Amino acid sequence: CLTTVFGQEFSITGKIIDENKIGIEGTEIILLSEGNIVNSAITDVDGNFTIKNKPGLYSLRFYFVGTVIYQTDFSLDKNIDLGTLESFDNSTQLREVEVTSKKRIIENKVDRTVFNVESSIRSTGSDGFELLKATPGVFVSGSQIGIVGKSTVSVMIDDKIVNLSGNELINYLRGISSESIKNIEVITTPPAKYDAEGNSGLINIKLKKIQEDSWAVNLRNYYMQNSYPSYLGGVSFTFNKNKLSLFTDYIRQSGHDKYWENLSNQFETESWDGSTKRKDTRDINRLAFTLDYKISEKASIGTKYIGLLDNPDTADRNITAVSDNSTNAITSTFFTKGFNKNESSNHSLNVYYIQKLDTLGKQISVDFDYFNYAEDQNRTFTTNELSPENTQIGSSFIANNTSLQEILNYSGKVDFDLPTKWATYGFGGKVSFVENKSNIAFFDLSSGVPVLDINQTNNFDYSENTQSAYVNFKKSLSEKWQTQVGFRYENTIVEGTTTSLDVSQNQVNDFSYNKLFPSIYLTYTHNENHNFSVNYSKRIGRPVFWHLNPFRVYVNSFTYAEGNPFLQPSFTDNYEINYNFKENLSFKIYYSNTIDGSMQLPVVETNDDETTLRYFRDNYVDRYQFGGTITYYFDKISWWESSNTINGYNNVTAFIKDVPTEARNGFQYHFYNYNTFNLNKNKSLKAELNYEFHSARRDYYFSATQYNKLDLGLRYSLKEKGLNFILMASDVFRSYQADFTSVVNNVGQLNNSYYDDRKILFG
Repeated sequence: CLTTVFGQEFSITGKIIDENKIGIEGTEIILLSEGNIVNSAITDVDGNFTIKNKPGLYSLRFYFVGTVIYQTDFSLDKNIDLGTLESFDNSTQLREVEVTSKKRIIENKVDRTVFNVESSIRSTGSDGFELLKATPGVFVSGSQIGIVGKSTVSVMIDDKIVNLSGNELINYLRGISSESIKNIEVITTPPAKYDAEGNSGLINIKLKKIQEDSWAVNLRNYYMQNSYPSYLGGVSFTFNKNKLSLFTDYIRQSGHDKYWENLSNQFETESWDGSTKRKDTRDINRLAFTLDYKISEKASIGTKYIGLLDNPDTADRNITAVSDNSTNAITSTFFTKGFNKNESSNHSLNVYYIQKLDTLGKQISVDFDYFNYAEDQNRTFTTNELSPENTQIGSSFIANNTSLQEILNYSGKVDFDLPTKWATYGFGGKVSFVENKSNIAFFDLSSGVPVLDINQTNNFDYSENTQSAYVNFKKSLSEKWQTQVGFRYENTIVEGTTTSLDVSQNQVNDFSYNKLFPSIYLTYTHNENHNFSVNYSKRIGRPVFWHLNPFRVYVNSFTYAEGNPFLQPSFTDNYEINYNFKENLSFKIYYSNTIDGSMQLPVVETNDDETTLRYFRDNYVDRYQFGGTITYYFDKISWWESSNTINGYNNVTAFIKDVPTEARNGFQYHFYNYNTFNLNKNKSLKAELNYEFHSARRDYYFSATQYNKLDLGLRYSLKEKGLNFILMASDVFRSYQADFTSVVNNVGQLNNSYYDDRKILFG
């Protein structure tokens, strides 16, 4: 009767023996579900055991005198006899988990979705970057990695943030072999343990344990051709011996990229039609280093370092034609030639200590982080005005704009994870200090002698101190219901100081803000085919420090961008409802509202008959989004794998300040399709077809046309020789660009830009 009422139970039986084939009496056996203990047992005098539980996915751990001597994962859907199990040897590191039945390729947990990559076609002969394309809900577009429906994303490796973005992040992920990746976690609503910064998600790449007593070298070379050639070479080294584990990776990248921009401004009596062509230099050296030392069975210490040296020099040319609207005749043409000498360095260091408190998963982790970014920019540009007869009007305007910037960030945090038979608890705290020093100067070189413009020269010092604390609670309410509740409190103190040679421009801006950030999750699993969940979280969007500097940065003599030291943070409430059918199909409905959002607005100003275009950032908007996402992962045919996501949402922008433009609201959608095909029986030759489509949209104050992108690729793997070859064509039809139109101050603007995404890559 009890079985009928409360659900059927199945038994797991077996025997644990040592290296001498003798049964191990008194071994403690723990049955876990998603890290929570659900049952336990003790082996008898001969090492035999029996343990029962309801159907589900479980881990079984065997402890003897506090040490894990065996571990296995399995799906419990019938009575299982594990037979005779031989305990691990006396090595100091837990061996790789033995999987006795195929894991579900997609697991839906209370606060994240887990993609078990071992079952993916891309899991062999590939790398971390390529695997993200197969991960449901993740999109990879050019140099951008994101989660569908999120504005930004942070990438973690084994729960440690990687302080890289763009091409540098992609190059780092290419250095991680797909065979070394265990799974990829997609966290659309980060729990209280993580910083509340940004309306973003997290991608956590979990690596397998390094094989004991081993070392390996990985060499890779890529040649890329778009408008210009570029080259990337890299080497990584992995080592694991006794208590020491080491990983180091170095890359060198060189070459160039091209950038186009067309900008048209329609004034009442005249029009400006400008075209900019830019050549960006790739000159990058990056070193990554990870070291882990196991002090004992319950304690380990380690460090992770990433260093990046970059010299992204830029040469640009701009031609702007001014024409009379009544006659369409060109009245003058401005030619601007500029060169930006840039040197930057980026260093991040993490030192951590992990102390396990018992064999049930209780532990304390302590992290100290250091981040340093330095950038030296020196931009010189010359603007000449020519008449329709091609004769110069007036003298040349020559200027030099310099910028020195250094950012220092220190932080420390402590986390407590306390799983018990009743629930899993977590709590901790973090203290973070940010210092930013920025020195900017503007020199007029038109006379041949540098003349310092004190109105455009200043020092800007910015400091930010954030203290935070959190608590988190996760519990299985029943066989089908799970919940997780967390609260994070953050208090931020900010000071921005502007120092200028013109003392009337000096100013000090102090402000502070604090907020409680809740995160709530509730999951209902009807059976293995149907899973429902709802969640809510509050997030903060802090002003980026370079947006706070009131200094003007000139593009040419009549176009500049200006920061705002009075920017305030924005706050966002996120709501999600999810339904997952089997392991292949998921639906999500979401709503978010952002209060005091900031954006950059182009403002046209006319003074003394001179017209300038001023880009200014402020807390202009409240923003609301309501949308839905459908994700389908197809793997029903052995030679074809496909990840498909469509995301559509309606956005509403409400201006909260008086602005010389109108909000443009409406519905938009995006579609991502990633395909991998096995082309031969031994699965050594694979083809890729990836496509994305973005609909026309109305957003903020502008409208944009639709755009799309098609990528094609071939991959050949000689696994027994350790060789992999890749040939990729990106943005085949050069269609990854859109037209943007807006009206500000009754001035119509049309913008079209292209970042040279069409390219061929061979590696």
